[in-house]
Amino acid sequence: MRRHDPLRTADGDAHKGHRPQNVTEVHGTELATPPTSLTMPPPTVFRNTRITSKPRRQMKHGKGDSPMLNYIFDSYATSNKHFHDKFKPPSFEGEESDDTILDADTGSTVIFDCKVTSLRDKMVSWLRVSDEENLELLTLDLDTHTADYRYRMDVAGDNWRLSLSDAKVQDSGIYCCHVSTHPPMIRRFKLIVHPPEIRMSKEAFLESGETLSLKCSILHLHPGDIVPEMHWYRGNSTVSLDEVRGGVLVETDHLTLTSHLQVSRLKVEDAGNYTCALEAPLRMKAVARVHVLQGSSLAELQSGVKTTTSYISLLLAAILVVFGTEYGDIR
Repeated sequence: MRRHDPLRTADGDAHKGHRPQNVTEVHGTELATPPTSLTMPPPTVFRNTRITSKPRRQMKHGKGDSPMLNYIFDSYATSNKHFHDKFKPPSFEGEESDDTILDADTGSTVIFDCKVTSLRDKMVSWLRVSDEENLELLTLDLDTHTADYRYRMDVAGDNWRLSLSDAKVQDSGIYCCHVSTHPPMIRRFKLIVHPPEIRMSKEAFLESGETLSLKCSILHLHPGDIVPEMHWYRGNSTVSLDEVRGGVLVETDHLTLTSHLQVSRLKVEDAGNYTCALEAPLRMKAVARVHVLQGSSLAELQSGVKTTTSYISLLLAAILVVFGTEYGDIR
């Protein structure tokens, strides 16, 4: 007998390599499907149905699975720290006041101390407030931002020290230590640079044969590295007094800037103007008028002073008596 082959056509011929359209092969098995006239069979869609036991890691605080993103995030967070964490914020050391007043002499070096604790990534700068309330940037961190060579910045521990050498009167004003917090921290210093002055007695009365003693002092001046020069002159002479006359002693202290003049055995011709002159580091002078009197002239002068004083006292007593009498009549 002959076995029936379902793959043969109606005329009994078998077509090798040809499969009817209504036959589908799945995993090596041929399945017959109902024939369709015009439509194509829908495509087979394969889905990944694997289920993992580990859940997907969530992003935490802006971080993800990307190493590059994590690096960017860490860099940004480090460079943009604001003090919203557990660390102590910056603060000034010492007592706070409205203005710290600093007095300085002309030519001296002024020191501004600004101690900041817990500074971390914040910046310290020094500013000066001008008379027009304009701000001048002096330093930023360790860099100097002014053309004035007299300013210098030093840091020792928590102390940000600004120094100003060869101080002048026009340097007086407000100086600020500024810390770049939000809001900014500011500590103010009020600098007063005193102008130099020279002091000496204006007038002296002596008797002939006595010793003249005059003291001249320079105040609010720091000579710096320059050796001070102080000289004494009499009248309009430009020659130092100790070179003109004997019996003259001049003692000068360069540290305190004081000079002491002594002229022994005074004569009448020694009367006149005596000048104390500072020649360096700057020029200043003071003049004293010296009167040299004979013994009788000095006695008459003193007697005249006493007579005038007695007359004034007597006049005041008379006025009081008259006033008291009138006041008694009114009562």
